Amino acid sequence: MLKIGIVDQYLDNWHCSYFPGFMREAVSHYGYDADITRAYAVWDCPLGGGVSTDDWCRERNIKRASSLDALIDECDAIMVIAADDASYHEALCQRPLISGKPVFVDKTFAVNAETGKRMFDLADAHATPVFSSSAQRYCQSIIDWKAAHPQKPAFVSTVGPHSIDRYAVHQLEAISALMGTGIRRLKAFACGSMVTQLILDYGEGRWASFMQSPQPWAEFNFMVSQDGETGARLVSDDRDFYRNLMKAMLDFFVTGVPPVSREETLEILAVIDLARIAREQPDTWFPVNP
Repeated sequence: MLKIGIVDQYLDNWHCSYFPGFMREAVSHYGYDADITRAYAVWDCPLGGGVSTDDWCRERNIKRASSLDALIDECDAIMVIAADDASYHEALCQRPLISGKPVFVDKTFAVNAETGKRMFDLADAHATPVFSSSAQRYCQSIIDWKAAHPQKPAFVSTVGPHSIDRYAVHQLEAISALMGTGIRRLKAFACGSMVTQLILDYGEGRWASFMQSPQPWAEFNFMVSQDGETGARLVSDDRDFYRNLMKAMLDFFVTGVPPVSREETLEILAVIDLARIAREQPDTWFPVNP
């Protein structure tokens, strides 16, 4: 059996709490011989209280690892979560990235592009396969559209909720999945302190737009046009994208081949870095250099 370990600052959070169930559903649905068998947390529970590591593990029939090194030794693959705060990722990944075992790092891969490059360099130095993605990349509607349209589209438009730091990656993963890499420049428009609107220029008449505003006014919504004349709406549905992400993760753990290139991951980080700057200088083009 493929033994998977889950690592976080603390385990009482949404992704850690639900990913074991999603993983087990995917294992059952696709017929893998795998399970999340070990968990390790730096803190016993969230600051201010919550479910302890022992209680979390007991509820999910997962063994608490005595240390991060023990988890790495006892598992074949590693999931680093901390989805709510990417500033923890580099520290949490230090031991996993030198293990030589496949490592999935939850969204957002790193707190900025410079840190992301440093993490990939560390993994390379130890021949450790690394994969990071938001679940939005794995919407079935995106997968189906790509299968029916082998050529990259002319235009993608996305809308979504929350903040740049935590949720911009969801829209950018969808854009990257459809458009690929190669953003030449971007600019932002002045829309208020809680709204971010970006235009991404790929050159040769290919564009993407990105609009992010806080809930409850925005829900994920993706539009794509192959030729700039006709278009389609791609549905974001958590009934399929979590199972699809788990399958991608399982395939990666078995093969060691990342399904998302580091070029895409680093370009997404570069766009997030630039978006923070561009918001302060609206209607100004900034070159994208991941």
